[in-house]
Amino acid sequence: MENNFWAKIEKGIRGFFSRHGYTCDGCEAEIFDYPHRRLCADCEQKMERTGENFCPKCGRKKVADGVCTDCKGNLPKFTRGFSPFVYREQVAAMVNRMKNGNPHLALYFGEQMAEYFAEKYLKNCADSEELILVPVPLHKSKRIERGYNQSERLAESICERLQALGYSARVETDLLQKRKETAPQKQMTYRERMENVAGAYHVHKRKECKGKTILLIDDVLTTGATSSECAARLFGAGAKEVYFLVAAALLERR
Repeated sequence: MENNFWAKIEKGIRGFFSRHGYTCDGCEAEIFDYPHRRLCADCEQKMERTGENFCPKCGRKKVADGVCTDCKGNLPKFTRGFSPFVYREQVAAMVNRMKNGNPHLALYFGEQMAEYFAEKYLKNCADSEELILVPVPLHKSKRIERGYNQSERLAESICERLQALGYSARVETDLLQKRKETAPQKQMTYRERMENVAGAYHVHKRKECKGKTILLIDDVLTTGATSSECAARLFGAGAKEVYFLVAAALLERR
């Protein structure tokens, strides 16, 4: 009960400041129409967007038409992925800031992710069922070390914007849990990453999952090993579909 009380207080404070900022989230230049714009024109111009040429399976930006080389080699287990930004330069810098001490940046990324997902998928979807937003969880020790889970912050921001756009959505932060810590994956191959995350995730609320459309939320898509493992667990618990929405994705490998 006490934890829920303080969580509500924290959420209220975040909500207040999300609506009453006056500076660019990227460079802190003055923005007098914040939060209608969270980045100044200069910072916004530096944010590389995925554009119209993206992989129909994982959603990453690519050069040629069709499925990307990453998916051809290792097809992800989620239904389909979406990514509004390319993970490099300005975007990568801001995502890393979000993960390492600047969680308020999840407001900007979450809003952009929601609008991108609505544009690319929801507006053409005849089914108006409720979306269950599930953030990729951190292990308890990592959550304590960082102080927050950036994927949860993204999910909250996405949910708020989707609801504002008229869609039915809710966040389930403990539906999926990470029950064992995994080694850092930056230097690992895809196969090593899959071995690293195997068995790390567990569906805690299987009844909440059965027959539902899940929107899995994370910050970055690299090889897709983590998202595939999470999607497999969600499908195993009876999910009807598992879509994957990420702030930024690495470019297709050539």
